[in-house]
Amino acid sequence: MQARGGQIIDATLVPVPKQRNSRDENKEIKAGRLPEGWDENPDRLRQRDLDARWVKKNGVNHYGYKNSICIDVDHGFIRRYAVTPANIHDSQMLPQLLDPENEHDYV
Repeated sequence: MQARGGQIIDATLVPVPKQRNSRDENKEIKAGRLPEGWDENPDRLRQRDLDARWVKKNGVNHYGYKNSICIDVDHGFIRRYAVTPANIHDSQMLPQLLDPENEHDYV
């Protein structure tokens, strides 16, 4: 059986617990650095999600990740997937999700 009946691309927001960081801590995290003093307490660092991001969708703020998938139209198989921070736009994931081996080029 070959799953080659066209492609459906979908993205779903996955919420995670909101972080309660100070503005200075958020600046450090967004710059890719660990805020001062966080490395001294590994228990605190385990409870922090440094990769999740905020996004506004339909006027509502969401914090977390985005699951993007490519599904075969005929059989419903998941052909490809990617997990990104929520602030990555869906259009940026399209080249990674489209299956070049799919005979039908409609999405």
